[in-house]
Amino acid sequence: MKLQTKALYSLLRLNHGSDPSLVAEDWQIEDLRLVSTELLWKRLEQMGLNLSMESFRQFAEDSDSPEDLAEILLSDCQDSKQYDAAYLVIFELWRRLFPERQTLSIFCDELDHRISLYYGGDLDNDEPIQDALSNLDEILSENVDAGVKPAVIFNKISSYCAHDLMAFIIDYISNLLDAKNERYASELIEDFAPYSPSLIWFDFLRARLLALTDPAEANRMIAKLLEYDDLLAIDLLFEMLRFQIGYGERPVFIAVIQKIVPRLETQEDFKELLMLSSEYFHRRDREDLEAAVAKILKNQNLDKNIKRSDPGLRVFEKLIEDHFLEK
Repeated sequence: MKLQTKALYSLLRLNHGSDPSLVAEDWQIEDLRLVSTELLWKRLEQMGLNLSMESFRQFAEDSDSPEDLAEILLSDCQDSKQYDAAYLVIFELWRRLFPERQTLSIFCDELDHRISLYYGGDLDNDEPIQDALSNLDEILSENVDAGVKPAVIFNKISSYCAHDLMAFIIDYISNLLDAKNERYASELIEDFAPYSPSLIWFDFLRARLLALTDPAEANRMIAKLLEYDDLLAIDLLFEMLRFQIGYGERPVFIAVIQKIVPRLETQEDFKELLMLSSEYFHRRDREDLEAAVAKILKNQNLDKNIKRSDPGLRVFEKLIEDHFLEK
């Protein structure tokens, strides 16, 4: 999926925030939300666009979006970097000056902004996220009712977002389940499952929801999901293993580990497997097994990648095999 221009630069800014060594020019990663409107006008002047507020509004009235407006104002610009730098300023001015004109790119930029605030722990409450998800559901539903395929419209909207939109929705529902907010989690599962290319994630979320009232049936659901081997990405399996800590049964716990081990590629993955297993044993007062896992962790290989012949992995597999054979 090719990202739209504003989403592309927002993603670059997010990635640079996580890894400052990433090479980028200042204008490519600047958060223009923090720049004053006066300075934005000055920058347009420096770029050769000497526009009054009135002329800017007139051009905007003949445009359906910030992207259309940029095409009109920058029609003579041949330099792609200069074009993009000016477009970003035009986009930000549109966002501020015409709040009533909610184009798809403007909506998704605001959604990205709220997701960043959520992940950063900078929201006083979840109301901004809930409002954004409600609006997103409305946009999706309207397009589906008009005959657009669910996957098509979701992919289109996602192309305007810097964040992985479906991954965020799944994360948010997971956090609701952690907080035992059953009702809202259930609503979001039913609202967004039709748009997911990987329904198994939502099946897992349904199992987590069921676990709040019927843990045994939830474990049966997860055991059934483990049969879909080709759909089991390691990140989903780790979430299943994390679920086992609180609600799991030994046969399902072992079955999840047996699915994870062949998929291990890095020592970091192996470390996560060991830490989750240790917590599982701790919750069940198996100090002997917890201590055995702690010993493997202490002697863990420092190589980046992991091989099936890794001594620590072989010891761990034997420990799990013995645990499986226990009565």
